[in-house]
Amino acid sequence: MKFSNDLDTLYVEGAFVWGDYAISQEKESGKPVLRLQVGQPDFLPHPIIRQAIAEAYTEGKTSYGPPLGQEVMRIAVAQEIQTYYKKAKITKDNVAITSGGGKTAIGVICRALINKGEKVLVPCYDYPGHFGGMSDVKAKWIPYKLLPEKDYDIDVVDLEKQIKKTKVKIVFLLSPSNPTGGVASSESLERFAFLAKKYDLTVIADEIYRGHVLDGKFASIMDFPGMEKRTVVIDGPAKRNCLPGIRIGYVIGPEKFIDSPVRAINNVRFSCPPTPEQFGLAKTINNPKVVKYIGEMKEEFKKRRDFVVSKLNSIPGVSCPKPGGAFYVFPDLSKLKVDGEKFARKLLKDTNVCVLPGESFGGGMIDPKIKKPYGTYCFRISIASSIETLKEALGRIEKFIVSNYRA
Repeated sequence: MKFSNDLDTLYVEGAFVWGDYAISQEKESGKPVLRLQVGQPDFLPHPIIRQAIAEAYTEGKTSYGPPLGQEVMRIAVAQEIQTYYKKAKITKDNVAITSGGGKTAIGVICRALINKGEKVLVPCYDYPGHFGGMSDVKAKWIPYKLLPEKDYDIDVVDLEKQIKKTKVKIVFLLSPSNPTGGVASSESLERFAFLAKKYDLTVIADEIYRGHVLDGKFASIMDFPGMEKRTVVIDGPAKRNCLPGIRIGYVIGPEKFIDSPVRAINNVRFSCPPTPEQFGLAKTINNPKVVKYIGEMKEEFKKRRDFVVSKLNSIPGVSCPKPGGAFYVFPDLSKLKVDGEKFARKLLKDTNVCVLPGESFGGGMIDPKIKKPYGTYCFRISIASSIETLKEALGRIEKFIVSNYRA
């Protein structure tokens, strides 16, 4: 069988690759691996959600549905999303539901907006799924800087510099961020919005971690004047509602964008999103008990964040900014001159702790300062594990670093 001749151009997400490495290590060592490489909440979905989805199956709600999603689901999502916005107005006509989770939402948006060979600006560091979606349409991504010294806020000076240099028309925005946990400040978002209007840009804003802002409140570029018409949003229930395995995503954008390209691409790629899950979610995502549950999870993530950051910064040679959102930390090993890929491999083999190398989030782009791939000296830890697991893992990481490296 002959395969497509351009499969090697696809950018594959590392979290799942390293999940396979963890399985192999468990078999080889005969001991469990502490898996800090994947961004999967360790909380179960709220019982109300689980029950509603199960009822949809038992009631036989398993037929085909509209390509953009069930109307009741689109209405419920619009109502939920509206609670996060101050000025932007969201109705069901601004919402499409996707099969395949937020990653398919990314793919649909990339197919709808980006032409083959087109240049796109991305934050560095960025979620690998964005690179995957762009690689699928054969786009070329170029980095704009984030500021580690400001907990990975956007470097708006560099952003404008790159816009002028590259003459791009599409820019990705990720806040809260995977992998850094950074949250864009209102000041940065205001400047970002100004640049979008000044240079006539379309913004692809990934807001899937909107429910996990650990300090303060979520802020969106959609709330700045004129941005509703030039922004499309990636979202979904995977993180807020602890449902990564049901693979449903949301696309939010202007009505014409939803009704034309998104409708057509959904039709071609998956016909319609899963029906029973939609009916179950539509009945529950705005339930006050579910909303309260999200807040309770956020408080737990905040405690974990504080512990992990404090512990990492106590290890000689390790520097870790304090993330303001999501459930990740992104420590820097540059003082130790340790390659993150080699570090992660040896850590897994020697201690049965699995983390993700920072290069996974650099998209293969080269950092001109070190002349190596972005993220070479970093690694990502997911704090979506119990505090007991994190304490054990961080203890092993500390012992491993102290035993093998010197600042």
